[in-house]
Parts: sequence; C-alpha cells; structure tokens
Amino acid sequence: MNDLTPSLEDYLEAILVTSLRRKVVRVKDIVRLLNVKTASVVGAMKTLAQKGLVAHERYGYIELTHQGVAVASEIYDRHKTLYRFLREVLDVDAETAAKDACRIEHHIGKKTTERMVKFIKFIETCPEGGPLWLSSFHHYAKTGSRPEHCAKREEATGQKVIPRSSPLSSLKVGSKGRVVQITGDQGIKRRLLDMGIVPGTEVKVEKAAPLGDPIDVVLKGYHLSLRRQEASAVTVEVIE
Repeated sequence: MNDLTPSLEDYLEAILVTSLRRKVVRVKDIVRLLNVKTASVVGAMKTLAQKGLVAHERYGYIELTHQGVAVASEIYDRHKTLYRFLREVLDVDAETAAKDACRIEHHIGKKTTERMVKFIKFIETCPEGGPLWLSSFHHYAKTGSRPEHCAKREEATGQKVIPRSSPLSSLKVGSKGRVVQITGDQGIKRRLLDMGIVPGTEVKVEKAAPLGDPIDVVLKGYHLSLRRQEASAVTVEVIE
C-alpha cells in the first residue's frame, strides 16, 4: 500500500515478527519491541484497522488480516534483503546493517528489492563460490589497500597470464601460494578473513598432520593452524 507512512510500516512489520515468535500479539509486545509509548501503539492499531490491515479490539490481541499479512510480509522481506545485502555484499557490521536496513526499507521500491535479491542469489550460486572480486572488495573496505592481484597488468604481449591455482590444502610442505579466492560458508570466510587470510596474501605451508588435518601455514611471519576444511576453502596461485 502506497499510503502507509514509515511508522505504520514499522508497526506492521513488528506485528508480523512478533507473531512468528509468539502465539498471540499484544500491545505491550509492540511497545517493548519498538520502544514506543502505549498510546502510540493504540493509535497506530486504530489507523491500521481502518485500512483493513489489522483486527484489534480494545484491550484485546492484535491480528493481521489477510491483506495485512501480505503487506507486512512484503515489508519484512524487503528488510531482510537489505540486511543481507549490507552484511554479505558490503560487509557492514551486524548492528549497523540492522539499523540502516530499517532506515532504507521505507524508501526503496519493489523492483530494486527484487534486483538485490537476484544479485545475492547469483553470488551464492556462482560456480566460483564467493567471487574473488567480492572477497577482494571486503579486504579493500577493511584495510583501504587493494589486494596485490588487483594491481597486476597484462604482460607486454597483451595476453593475460592465467595463474595455476589450487586449494591451499593440496599444497605440499614447503610450497608457497598467493591467496586469490576464499570460498565456503559465511562462518568459514569470516574466520579466515579475521586471521588475515585475504586475497593477495602470500602463504607458505610449514607442516601438515599425517591426514592433512590440521595444516600449519606461515603468513606475514605468523604461524597459523588451519583445519583441512578451512584450508580447502582457500584457493591460492601457486608460486613456483
């Protein structure tokens, strides 16, 4: 509905979110969630009821109508999409992403939201896993410096050199590689990035357990121990 104010959209979303967690929704639940006064919630419920979006009797439970569920779900989906875009694509911290998603969601159209959803899904289903350019951007956003591979230029022949790449877990003891890509789920990516394993970084395999788990590597003079699953998520350009 185009005639809903940002405040009314927040109330609808709050009712939906609360209904997903509790069997019934009460005025005090909305007061607590949105940190507003009881009178404000009661007034908003009256307005939403007049629009046919909620059913609420004085001192009774709050329920979304069929139309209310549809509108609230669209608002909630928009919020989740924005949050994921800020977190997973722009690598904004969770608290900031949550606050900014709330601010932005009232001013973004359906077409833009749908395009953002497709963009996120494309990244998730890309054959490469997490694209190199995305992990490179995260590194740049955090440090302000470009990964080494971004500065490379084509050789004088004009032909691009395609480096030989392998999972870090497949390198032999004593071998070196330059990180070009990090794949795997968000938890593994976050842990590796926090350890300083980012695109452009040179690593050396120091030693490995008999079954390759764990693998000890040296990075910028520091010794790190990686689980095989973590090492397999790191693609490196083998340095001869």
